[in-house]
Amino acid sequence: MTDRAQTFTLESVAAALLLLGSVVFVTQAAGITPLTASTASQQVPEQQHGVAVGVLDAAFANGSLRSTLLYWDESDGAFHRTEDERYYVAGGPPTAFGELLNETFGDRAVTFNVDIVYTNASGEQERVPMVRQGTPSDDAVRATRTVTLYDDDALLDASGNSTNTTLESVPEESFYAPDAAPDSPVYNVVRVEVVVWSV
Repeated sequence: MTDRAQTFTLESVAAALLLLGSVVFVTQAAGITPLTASTASQQVPEQQHGVAVGVLDAAFANGSLRSTLLYWDESDGAFHRTEDERYYVAGGPPTAFGELLNETFGDRAVTFNVDIVYTNASGEQERVPMVRQGTPSDDAVRATRTVTLYDDDALLDASGNSTNTTLESVPEESFYAPDAAPDSPVYNVVRVEVVVWSV
């Protein structure tokens, strides 16, 4: 063999050892185990929960969550612009909160439900659906935000404008939640729950 051939052989052995050392180092640093895939899949619901909390916090801060809770047609006993149901099925409501839900979850292959939980006249909690897109999977996560509704809060019309109808003046059977504190300015304290899951 010539000196040149020996140099190429030595060079290829060194490169192979360097490549093998890199592979060993990476596998040790990454800690690949039989549970690695399941650990990664657990992070997805945690991320979805964080995003859902962020959506609720943003909607609460900018007032769109409260507006959506008041986007109610008391004559139909349903949210405005719902089809045959009293709730939305094709996505979020046609409000700023609904747009935020659709923009956040619509392109991510994530489905969501939104419920309103309130206290009835006997002090028990009841649930009213606002958005119903299906049955949550086992890995579904729930984010909640509490909103206080007041007697002088005005219902909104289908265009999102305030009406002259306040919660205090709405017959109880015409609104999804009753006046839980008739002797105070507080109408009811509701909890908005967003449940999200991957499809």
